[in-house]
Amino acid sequence: MDIYTFMRWQMRLLTWQDCAEIFFFSCMFYSLTHWLKKDSDKNLLPYFYGYCALAFASYTLQLPTVTYCAFLFSPVVIMLFILFHQETLQRNMIALKNIQLNAPVQHDWLEIIIRHMLKLLNEKKSLLLLLENSDALSNYLISAYPLHAHITDGICNLLFEKELYDPISMLWIRTDGTIRGINCVWKASWHPSQYKDPNAWIDDAVAYTTKTDATIVQLLPESHTCTVAINGTIHEQISMDHLAQLIKQHIKYPMQSNIKKGYEYVTGKKDRVAQRAP
Repeated sequence: MDIYTFMRWQMRLLTWQDCAEIFFFSCMFYSLTHWLKKDSDKNLLPYFYGYCALAFASYTLQLPTVTYCAFLFSPVVIMLFILFHQETLQRNMIALKNIQLNAPVQHDWLEIIIRHMLKLLNEKKSLLLLLENSDALSNYLISAYPLHAHITDGICNLLFEKELYDPISMLWIRTDGTIRGINCVWKASWHPSQYKDPNAWIDDAVAYTTKTDATIVQLLPESHTCTVAINGTIHEQISMDHLAQLIKQHIKYPMQSNIKKGYEYVTGKKDRVAQRAP
């Protein structure tokens, strides 16, 4: 019997119930592999394929003990994959909802903010900036002065020149070009008495930027640089031009930068990247 005749004979034995079950488990298998492939931190897909190959090879080679163990412990293996995949799960679950933009994004807001941050550095003033992207943070923040105002030069002049903000609290800005709150603090924080230590904010920044796509920036007027927390990584003593490029890459900013390199205060210093455990 050739392979063609054998396949035709096997196809005649299939019923519509068998086809429905094959389709169901094929969709489940595809969904699981697609989910594992999206994990950029741990490439678990080859291990999953390897385990499946081991199970089918043991069945084909008629190794009953290995086959029995492979299928018996398959739920445990799946739970281990989920456990190793937990960073992606936590990142997706930390914000219960994503932000839906109802108004058009103001495309020049970043240039306005960077320009006023340069003024603050020149005036030896500090600032702690929280930049909210697509993960909603309102459930995790306490804002002394809630606000919903488009970022303009007039608003920034009123906010920074009149010193209406507290440098040890956060200025909350959303990437649609709006200011959401002044003097904001985290509801759950490593430092509930605010950031009296200049570096105390880093502990919270690492924790929240690891689980969300938020960005936190602190101005350092002594060195005319800034410290940035993105994706759980701390970038220390970077220039304002580098800051603008980091933010644009992270939030996929739609416009080219108008910031010139002549605005940089520090040259010759290499950016340092430090990992800190929350």
